[in-house]
Amino acid sequence: MTPTHAQAMGPQDTAPLPRETRRMLLRHLPAAIDEMEEAVRTGLPHYTHAVEGTHGYSVRHIIDRTVSCFVSIHDATRAGQAATAEVIALYERIGARHGLLGCPLDVLRDALDLAGRVACRRLIEDAYRLHWPAPLLATLTEDTFTLIGTAVAAASRGYAEECHRAPLDVQRDRLRDALVADPDERTRPLGELAAAADWRLPGTLAVLALPPGDHPQTRVLPPEVLADRSPAAPYLILPDPRTPGPRWLPRTIGAVLGPAVPPGRGAVSLRWARRGLRLVERGLLPAAAPLRCVDHLAALTAFRSGDFLEAAAADLLGPLLELAPRRREPLLETLLVYLRCGDNAVLTADRLHVHEQTVRYRLRQITQLTDGKCPDPERHLETMLVLTWLLSPSTANAPTAGRRPAPGTATGTATGTTTGTTTGTTGAPPQAARPRRA
Repeated sequence: MTPTHAQAMGPQDTAPLPRETRRMLLRHLPAAIDEMEEAVRTGLPHYTHAVEGTHGYSVRHIIDRTVSCFVSIHDATRAGQAATAEVIALYERIGARHGLLGCPLDVLRDALDLAGRVACRRLIEDAYRLHWPAPLLATLTEDTFTLIGTAVAAASRGYAEECHRAPLDVQRDRLRDALVADPDERTRPLGELAAAADWRLPGTLAVLALPPGDHPQTRVLPPEVLADRSPAAPYLILPDPRTPGPRWLPRTIGAVLGPAVPPGRGAVSLRWARRGLRLVERGLLPAAAPLRCVDHLAALTAFRSGDFLEAAAADLLGPLLELAPRRREPLLETLLVYLRCGDNAVLTADRLHVHEQTVRYRLRQITQLTDGKCPDPERHLETMLVLTWLLSPSTANAPTAGRRPAPGTATGTATGTTTGTTTGTTGAPPQAARPRRA
């Protein structure tokens, strides 16, 4: 039986490094990692292209984690066993990915050999420059090659386990990864992959991003659905989501459905689904079951460009942002709903649960404060994007003048205070004044 990394290089077999030696290694880690990465990218360009970006891995990430674990194994203040276990888990996953992609392990061995030679050369240079004892250099060099050997053994186990899976399952996973990859990352045409997976290539598809920890394998899914079972970022690929509509769609609270796209642009649907998922997790979008990105286009666009919208807010809204919150909030909310309602004051009043004259009074205030520049009929779209961003529940990135009250603060109170003497609308429910209902 092949020894595991933990058996070959456990804390009981590896003496802790002197403190000064460890400090020196940590100080030079970034430069060493840069040199290793450059050696692999230059020496094995085709392998680098195949591995880059697959399931969150990259050459840089793999080298960084491996080197960090190597240093941690020799740290007297930490549990070396945890570092060795991390290396085993990392390379078992990498080996499984090689099996899934049909990439032979020989190139992984070559990549580790290139990185190992760079590491040993740097260790030898430092040993001569800093006058290390010969036994210390011998120990570090031996441990480097032991680590490489154990990493290869772990990768071989992951590779073998993946290759023993049912051939059709392997082909479906290859197709799934290709559908959400950028076009230049695909090594085979989608039609060829779909035929090998016995899967009909649809006219459109959409990606459903599931909350972390959700497990698609526990669901009963139609055979045409492709699932990623990673607990950290699971998702489903849904073919032809518009016609007739997936009635079986999981009713997971917090899931986000990306836009429907042609099969060659699945990466776009996944990207926006995950952006929406992050906003749901932060409480900036409602946790629907599931939430559809196309129903929240303005919010997704606004939060993608928050810094630019912050800069543009003063130009579009000017003096409105300088008002005290109790005056500013009702005006901004009314303006956003008014624009969403197509400049219809009656519909705006209905959406906000206020009197029509309240809406018209606030619009006159906005016009007076901005010298008639707002609302500008030719800049409705830009104004709506800025207002969507300013009136979001988050205050982390909003400018001081445009920040919304903390979640839970009733905006209706400010509304009633500002307009109650004119319109007698203080009885409106506080939550009804939020433009997000529009």
